[in-house]
Amino acid sequence: MKCKFLLMLLSSAVALQAALIKDVRFNCAKNCQMEFQFASDKNLPTFFQKYDNASKTLTVGFSESDFAFGAGDFDIDASSPFVRSMKVSKELYRGMNFLMIRMPVGASVNSDKNAIALDKSSFFLKFAAKNGKSWTFSKLFASKKAAAEKAAREEEKRLAAERKAAEKQAALDRKAAEKQALLDKKAAEAERKAAEKAAREEEKRMAAELKAAKLRSQQQPEAVNVAPAGASALLPGLKEMTVLIGSGMEQFRLVADSRLSIGEVSNPNANFVITVTAKGPERSPVFKVNAGALVKSVFWDPNGLNIQLSAGAKPIILVQDGVLILQTAENAIRREGFVFWSARPNGIYVRDWMKAPDPVSEFSEFVKSYEKESKKVVSSAQTFHLRPVLRELIVVAEETEFYAAPSEKSQVMRRVVFGDRLVNMDLTGLYRKVQIGNKIGYVNRRAVSFTDELSAVQMERLKKVDQERGDMLTQGLKPVGSALDELYEDRVTYSSFGRRDPFVEVKGLVEEGINIDQVELVGIIWESEEPVAILVDSKNPGVSYTIKEGDKIMNGKVLKITQTDVLFLIQEFGVSRRYSMGLPDKFGGQK
Repeated sequence: MKCKFLLMLLSSAVALQAALIKDVRFNCAKNCQMEFQFASDKNLPTFFQKYDNASKTLTVGFSESDFAFGAGDFDIDASSPFVRSMKVSKELYRGMNFLMIRMPVGASVNSDKNAIALDKSSFFLKFAAKNGKSWTFSKLFASKKAAAEKAAREEEKRLAAERKAAEKQAALDRKAAEKQALLDKKAAEAERKAAEKAAREEEKRMAAELKAAKLRSQQQPEAVNVAPAGASALLPGLKEMTVLIGSGMEQFRLVADSRLSIGEVSNPNANFVITVTAKGPERSPVFKVNAGALVKSVFWDPNGLNIQLSAGAKPIILVQDGVLILQTAENAIRREGFVFWSARPNGIYVRDWMKAPDPVSEFSEFVKSYEKESKKVVSSAQTFHLRPVLRELIVVAEETEFYAAPSEKSQVMRRVVFGDRLVNMDLTGLYRKVQIGNKIGYVNRRAVSFTDELSAVQMERLKKVDQERGDMLTQGLKPVGSALDELYEDRVTYSSFGRRDPFVEVKGLVEEGINIDQVELVGIIWESEEPVAILVDSKNPGVSYTIKEGDKIMNGKVLKITQTDVLFLIQEFGVSRRYSMGLPDKFGGQK
């Protein structure tokens, strides 16, 4: 299989300590190459390289490694046809800690098929192109660090100068503020004295007027104020005020003696008062509105008619046919019923049709009252239909028995062969309850599989069986997971580590598990209870493993074991796919 990542085994065992890259060099004495200098030639890590054509970026990775200069972004040469910058970071990748070095490159680097070499503790990445400008990362780093420190010192000097100037200006501002405060204090004292003098003079004037009024009342009989017949119950200048509450809204309606226009009505101010600049008395008593939660009171002052709203009220304001209408936003009032309140010159009229909301019945009570045969339309949000979904099973064994009961000792009603279709109904221990035609019975669950569990080999064989029988049941079918195979034509692989007893449980191997790209299936021990598959290392046939259904492997697990195949579930790059491995035939090919 073609791989995008070039793998190199730098050490035969997993290092207990992270390897350290102490420096990076680039030179073009002959052909251009990068040299990664490790602190020691022991415990060298695993390496890979990857080129992204879209972003023109070459990425190299070292497992369990550190960079002497730390993580970060480092500029090299923005115009270089080779490496222009380096972004160093540490990431968890495929269960291992990797030191990732991402390098935006120029036109001279356009592939990840670059040659590699190892000389003691120096690892070389060789490029095909020539004529590049040589550099050493430690020198570049030291030069840029010195420049950064110089710039920091200059910036510190500049900030100190600015701070000194700011302190000087603050002292001047403080003196000016103290001087102004003294002047303001003197002015305030003068105003206070003038106000006290004016208050004493006003007090003398009021006392004189009170004395004169008392003298006149003693000389003339007291006058009795009698309101004329037909006096208005409203404020002067108003014909009607009405409050309507209901249907999720509240409305206040006001009719004045003079015709109103929208230009005379202001928006609510900070005190929630709307002012209407209409003609009327300069002052009036406060008329309290005893209905609703929108308007609290109405009164006249020299500015016009004032409407005091409740705190926080933000009504819609409308003038229609000379009548002022205020209305709350929809659903602001959450009460059932209707309220009508009207103040006219001849009195105040109130009508309240408020009622409590109807109780909401529980769904269980609704179900009890539901009649199955009723033709009444019922909301789909209140009724549910639960039905089992029938799935098709495929016989994958060469031949198996169709029992009358879930037991090998029960009556065999017939025999089914590879490719027969069954309808899955239930699972009972080692047996699946199935239906064939109009007959219901049981088959061993190891002898059947669902369509999405078929391996590629089983699918191809099933197509041939269907063609021989004249059926087209598998026409166009594709095993689940194979639709993504083309996306993973090139996959990342790593060498497996360590040695083990072939009959030691897989969980005790390594944290990542078996790498299925480096093993071959050589046998299947078929047991009715729990089948076991035997794998051997492709490069070292002396190393073997045994696996069972559910065992973990690198980036996945064992999904199913049949008499001829093992189906794995692999999860890579956040995407799940299925991968099957079949037993070889006597000629070494797949069955």
